[in-house]
Amino acid sequence: MRTFWHKSYVCPVCESQFEAVRIFSDAIKIKNRESDLKPIYDGVNALMFQLVSCPKCLYTSFEDDFGELQSSHVEAIKNLHEKLKEFEIELSENKSVRDAAVQYNIAAVMYVAREKFFRAAESFLKLAWLYRDTNAADEEKKALERAKEMFLKSYKEEDLSEDRQIAALFYLAEIEKRLGNKKESIRWFSELFKRFSKSDSIYVRHARQEWQEVAFEK
Repeated sequence: MRTFWHKSYVCPVCESQFEAVRIFSDAIKIKNRESDLKPIYDGVNALMFQLVSCPKCLYTSFEDDFGELQSSHVEAIKNLHEKLKEFEIELSENKSVRDAAVQYNIAAVMYVAREKFFRAAESFLKLAWLYRDTNAADEEKKALERAKEMFLKSYKEEDLSEDRQIAALFYLAEIEKRLGNKKESIRWFSELFKRFSKSDSIYVRHARQEWQEVAFEK
């Protein structure tokens, strides 16, 4: 079975054309999930290839909104590139975890510049997951702290869909749990149940189990 293919893109910042490595959906196999719904893959780690980066200017985002860049944000992204020139990233199927980690850091910074805080939070969360896979506990904790900061900013300031509100509340609770902040974790789980108890979202269903674990933890 083939794993990788290449998709063509046009960068909305520098207008260069390039190809990025993508994974065939049939090659992505999830064998389990952790308490924060982090996927455990059987085979290729799809987390390594969720982002798209322009090799020329390093504009980086998740694939589904790569071209959704407002003209008012282009200059801010161009200014960021001046600070990113020192980075060299391998973008082929042979990229390392370090390369993917740099990508997620760049994506988070660019999403903040684009005022897309939920997506910045997702970037930091998935960065934490990459670090977890390599047992880099200190780096994972730092990434989780940044994810928490961005989820909170997103929840308070962005006009989020219901699904994203639910996800933000779930991750605020789950991250606090992982950081050892039991009281704050219970507070966010309670907020989630108060607002969305009737939702059939996977986050709400999973949160009930996680809330019991943290609430009755001795």
